[in-house]
Amino acid sequence: MHYPDTKLFRYRYDFAPKSLFDFVKERYFQNRDESSLREALKNRVRINGKKVNPETLLHKGDWLEYEHRRIDEEPVDSNIEVLHEDQWMIAVSKPDYLPVTPSASYYFNSLAIWMKEHFDNQKLSPVHRLDIETSGVLLFGKEKKVRREIQMLFQDHRVEKRYQAIVFNEPETDVISGDLVLDEHSKIYTKLVLEQSKEANSLTLIEKKEKWGNYSRLWIRPITGKTNQIRAHLAAVGCPIVGDKKYYPDESVFLDWFQYRDHDRILPKIKLKRHALHCESLSFTNPFSNQFITITDNSSNWMNKINPLLHDPLDR
Repeated sequence: MHYPDTKLFRYRYDFAPKSLFDFVKERYFQNRDESSLREALKNRVRINGKKVNPETLLHKGDWLEYEHRRIDEEPVDSNIEVLHEDQWMIAVSKPDYLPVTPSASYYFNSLAIWMKEHFDNQKLSPVHRLDIETSGVLLFGKEKKVRREIQMLFQDHRVEKRYQAIVFNEPETDVISGDLVLDEHSKIYTKLVLEQSKEANSLTLIEKKEKWGNYSRLWIRPITGKTNQIRAHLAAVGCPIVGDKKYYPDESVFLDWFQYRDHDRILPKIKLKRHALHCESLSFTNPFSNQFITITDNSSNWMNKINPLLHDPLDR
């Protein structure tokens, strides 16, 4: 099965006035040259059903239609390792440069689309999520009922998840818990902050830690599965993950990247272009066979990524 090479995005703009050129470049057209973008704006974009020019201003309430093409996306290495397959599911080693689900600038290069095309199965779909920069075990159900049953395992905390992370400092605690809520004081509108609570809605356990050059390597078991949980939890105890722009203590680092999309500008501080978080294994009882299985990602990609940090000077 092959998806069409174009996708029409329809989006309601609800923000302060902004040039069409800047908005489309940030949301849909990253890493492309200016002439290609101007061609796209001329021939593939409409606002409120009308053709526009790159200097047009978007206003709150405008409807934007944009024809996205497969060639708009940067080529990626699609040599993705299969970790487990049976009649119900497929687990792959997710790389740290692809999103799980389609997004504005990573539609055809999302794993959800890639897997359907690669395995010629339109019913194949992910049963859980990993952040775009997180690598490791990612599980897909071959049918809708499989996805539903395994998603229930995740929701009921019946999947044992283990991660590795490289962090800037060594945690002084092995248990991190509290309520994860939106940080109202942050300029990063999706950033979460940990608040203490008697009835905490998130819990992370640190099972093992060791020195890793000037950093610390952690083995982590998240008990709950909140968005950004491990990243926000580690940042909350003063141990942000190496490479994590969003939860780096100095928010100007993320804001600089968001504006310029240039990792080289901030690399001296964050040390890696992708955050150092890896889903090492998933363990659960298969609801269809009643067999307990553990799916482990021991691919060399993770170690190749973190080994250079052993000899990296810590200078922030």
